[in-house]
Amino acid sequence: MAYATAQDMIQRFGEPELAELSPDDDGTLNPVRIETALSDAAAFVDGYVGQVYRLPLRGCAKPSTGGGVEYVAPPQLVRLSCDLARFYLYDDLAPENEVARRYKAALVELDSIAAGKTQLACPWGGEPGDLVASTAQTGDRVQYCFSPRQITDDVMREF
Repeated sequence: MAYATAQDMIQRFGEPELAELSPDDDGTLNPVRIETALSDAAAFVDGYVGQVYRLPLRGCAKPSTGGGVEYVAPPQLVRLSCDLARFYLYDDLAPENEVARRYKAALVELDSIAAGKTQLACPWGGEPGDLVASTAQTGDRVQYCFSPRQITDDVMREF
């Protein structure tokens, strides 16, 4: 599931900035470069979210204008994907730049989601997806069971 679109990027950051970051031959916005950055961001997000939720996510059930329901990405992941993709579009940034700060904040939030401290929310109700394991959010330990030792002192005397 793609978490964000080029239109989401335009709404958040404006077409002039994106056209400057991904210019086409005629100086207009290059949608291919933006889609590539969004695809990279989605894969990055999946690496974190996939630790807790089964992929692909089912998505949030959002009421559509024509009646019925459409499944969309959780709003948190739209924002995080846009911030990550914007960072990927920049070639050179100072660490204190707003884009770099938003990128670092996105990493912290993704760490929190992967650790089970933050859950994905669907503002329209429902669940964004199935949890990987029932213990994924609680942090319960996995128990292991091993067979008894096969090599004993008696077996080793023969060598």
